[in-house]
Amino acid sequence: MVRLQRYVYLLCTALSLMMAVPASAQSTVSLTSSSGHPGDEVEVSVMLSNALSATALQINIPHSSYLSYVDGSAVLNTQRVSASHRLSVSDDNNLLNLYVYDLSLNTFREGTGSLITFRLKLGMEPATYELKPEVILSDASGTSLPVSTQAGNVTILSPKMSLGTTELDFGNVPIRSTYKKEVSVSNIGNEVLTISDVTSGSPLFKAIPTSMTIGAGQQKALTIEYCPQNEGNDATDITLVSDAVNGNKTIHVTAAPFSVNTLSVANASGQTGEEVTIHVSMQNMEPIVAVQCCFTLPDALSYVEGSAVLSGRTSNGSHQISGTVQGDKLSFFILSESNVALSGNEGELFTFKLLLNGTGGDYPLTPEDVLLSSIGGRDMTSEVNGAVIRIAAPKLVCASELDFGRVTMAETIKRPFAIRNSGESPLTIERIDFSDEAFSVTNAANLPTIAVGQTVELEVCYHPSEDGAFACVMQVYSDDPQNRMQVVDIKGETYFPNQLALSGTAEDGQPDRYAVTVSMQNSLPIAGMQFDLHWIAGMAPVQETVTMSTRATDYKASMTKQGDNSYRVYLYSENNTPIVPGNGPVVTFIYNKVEGQVSYDKTTILADQIVLSTTDGRNCTSTPTASLTIGDQSGLLGDANNDGQITVTDVTCIINYLLELDSTGFIMSQADMNQDQRITITDAVELIYAILHQ
Repeated sequence: MVRLQRYVYLLCTALSLMMAVPASAQSTVSLTSSSGHPGDEVEVSVMLSNALSATALQINIPHSSYLSYVDGSAVLNTQRVSASHRLSVSDDNNLLNLYVYDLSLNTFREGTGSLITFRLKLGMEPATYELKPEVILSDASGTSLPVSTQAGNVTILSPKMSLGTTELDFGNVPIRSTYKKEVSVSNIGNEVLTISDVTSGSPLFKAIPTSMTIGAGQQKALTIEYCPQNEGNDATDITLVSDAVNGNKTIHVTAAPFSVNTLSVANASGQTGEEVTIHVSMQNMEPIVAVQCCFTLPDALSYVEGSAVLSGRTSNGSHQISGTVQGDKLSFFILSESNVALSGNEGELFTFKLLLNGTGGDYPLTPEDVLLSSIGGRDMTSEVNGAVIRIAAPKLVCASELDFGRVTMAETIKRPFAIRNSGESPLTIERIDFSDEAFSVTNAANLPTIAVGQTVELEVCYHPSEDGAFACVMQVYSDDPQNRMQVVDIKGETYFPNQLALSGTAEDGQPDRYAVTVSMQNSLPIAGMQFDLHWIAGMAPVQETVTMSTRATDYKASMTKQGDNSYRVYLYSENNTPIVPGNGPVVTFIYNKVEGQVSYDKTTILADQIVLSTTDGRNCTSTPTASLTIGDQSGLLGDANNDGQITVTDVTCIINYLLELDSTGFIMSQADMNQDQRITITDAVELIYAILHQ
């Protein structure tokens, strides 16, 4: 008893000591593999090699629930053990435990063969199941011996069938046609699946093919063909007879066939004021003796009394049609006093006319309360198809604002105004009114009709009587039924071009002097002017050297220093004699160096706070600043080609720029007559005006 207790104690502590033994002395325990069919018993051997001085073995084998130990089947190989070795076996919760021990502590005999054999019974789930042993091997002293393990496999061989679905519904389908659906049939087993027969419980449902073989892990399609003959509900079972481990399989098939008896209305379209013909057709599988239907008419559609006409599906006056209107309901009745069926199974049944009298758009026309009556008085209607009645109308599209921008005074100022017809019929511009008589449209007596998808540009004219901001409302009347009158807000500002420009030269032989000339382009008589001059430190104008041009011979100039490098200049006439409209120099200032060496190249002379006063004391300056960059450009406003003078050549230069033609030498800052930081045709017009008034 003492020896047994010592053995058990050593066996329990052996696992913690296993890693202390040299790997070179390692033993091996392995399990053999086997296979069979469901219900078979297969044998598995526990192989032990290089057992060294082992006396005891514990092996635990987890296994699938589809494998079960055959009680009493475990046997020791007497050629590998002593006569006193014992074997204990337990199988609980899918864990097979095998214990081999000897109370006399005899060792296993050397060899490589089987130590233990046992049998497993195979279940019904085909697959390969791994048997991975957990082993404890110990010697006579209770020391754990190094041991490696090798798993074995048990394979259950059998085909197994799986269906993509077991419920198949063909749904609502018309009778007297053939329909097909497929069901995938898979073999999820590991042997060939043989389906020996596929049976159907109803002749309306046919399975194709009626037999098949499917390799392991493969699938094939089973086609179910359905040919309904009568309306109602059909159902049956499709049974697949096979050698699968999980037995035969059944597919439950259902359908709800119906008889196709359809009333349909065709789409129609036309323009407002026209009559259109509406076509009503019927497709029927059953004999139809009477028809009833009604429509809810939109306000834009009106029934043309007496326009309902039966088609050729009636013969010898066997049927009559009547159309009645009550409120917005239009009803039709087709009857036969002799209860004769309408001829044919498809085609036009009757027509009627509608008057289109609304705005453009789509209007639904759907049959309601439809009755397609059989000879027995049963309603056979299966479907109703409505229509859309489209009223084609013009559609006016234009901007809601027309901005003339800032423009110089002229006898007539013109701007284009685009109108597009995005509708479906020609658009007629009926008239155009303005809230101000100073506005008009060129060729107002012959306003256009605009084709579908086309755009027309009208020319809006403004005849200003004074300068300043202006506004007006333009009203465009057309036959667009949804927009009879379009309001367009017109705005802008007119001004007389009265502005200064700076030019300068370094005087010959006088490197310490620089002459700055102030020129003026004016379209109004100017009786006096004021501006501030700003330049660099080290240069200052001299009052005594101020020279007036011939344009201002009666004028005097005075300068007042405002701050560092800033002077305020006043030009005035003692007898209030104005400078007549024109373009040219007014006054020249001489700047002298007053300190050190000053470099003025690439510096800018700026004139701001400009006031150009008319004889009535009004400031009419159109541009508040003027500048000159030394060594850069002439800076002469209007000199678009930078040749130092303003001529019609500069107008051509602006036009070439707008047309993206050759505009060599073009200077944008000098071509920008209205100083709005962009070049448009307005700048060319202002330049023409300036040239004409020089």
